[in-house]
Amino acid sequence: MKLGVHDLMLRQNGRTNQEFFEDTKKMVLELDELGYDRYWFAEHHGYESLLAVAPEVIASHFLALTKNIKVGAGGCMIMHYSPLKIAEVFKTMAELGPGRVDIGIGRAPGCGVSETRALNHKFSEKSPELFDEIETILDYLADKKPEDPIYRNVKAVPTHNESMVHPWMLGSTGKAAPKAAEWGLPYSHAKFFLCETPAEVFKQYRSEFKPSVFADKPYISMSYKILLSEDKDELEYLSKSYEYFHIQQTKGDWSGIVDPEEIKDYHFNLNEQAILKKAYENRFILKGNKQEIADILNEEIEEFYLDEILCFTPIFGIENRINTYKLLKEIFD
Repeated sequence: MKLGVHDLMLRQNGRTNQEFFEDTKKMVLELDELGYDRYWFAEHHGYESLLAVAPEVIASHFLALTKNIKVGAGGCMIMHYSPLKIAEVFKTMAELGPGRVDIGIGRAPGCGVSETRALNHKFSEKSPELFDEIETILDYLADKKPEDPIYRNVKAVPTHNESMVHPWMLGSTGKAAPKAAEWGLPYSHAKFFLCETPAEVFKQYRSEFKPSVFADKPYISMSYKILLSEDKDELEYLSKSYEYFHIQQTKGDWSGIVDPEEIKDYHFNLNEQAILKKAYENRFILKGNKQEIADILNEEIEEFYLDEILCFTPIFGIENRINTYKLLKEIFD
């Protein structure tokens, strides 16, 4: 089972931006040495605690610092940009890190309406599902002439990459899975977005998959938020700060992860307990020791036909996060 990271770049309170990026550097280098397969940065805008506003810039930086791990944007929110510019950026990255560049194609905005307008004031003119734009991006990545007359006579440079960019279709509801199958793309599902998606979606993707220049067979990854420790007391102590953030997030408060010491005496009310209970029962968030997490993931792998697990560990403290990723790697080694 392959393992990757889907990093929301969620800053913890009390750390400066620079300290947070240094923490991220330490983590990426550690996971490269541990043998993780990929590291994605998730694009968001307008949330002060989510710092991956320019995932392609961050990914390019870490391509230069790492040796083996694939790095990319998961996702690149394409409604904000020209397909030509997206292709140019990632094809350039492919020359800087041959064979290690991913682009997770996302159709969501990753922000609110005001931010969407500010990023691209013509966003309302785009087709609602954005599949035309995706098709143009894929044509450019494969050095094909796009059908859209706006782009047909323009090349995305650099052409003829020695190693192609690896495109993925992202989704959180399953609606994009049929297009991923039609175009021969790997499909990555963000389960931690709190959407319940039937297993039939993934089975259908596999049965309808058409091989392409990007992938010769179907491939599915699924993203989870994972809270993991072998020490039960430590797990409850560390997890509480993320649980608190999760509750605040539902209220529109996107402040960063708080020090668990600050909320150790906080008591979740009945409504908050119900929100957390649903998140755990639906496996949007996973919590437990190695054996408990292994049991859950093995059931998920079988139910949803998974080839790869992507994880995000929203635990306070960089050493605690790294330790979580180490324990998760041990499950599959």
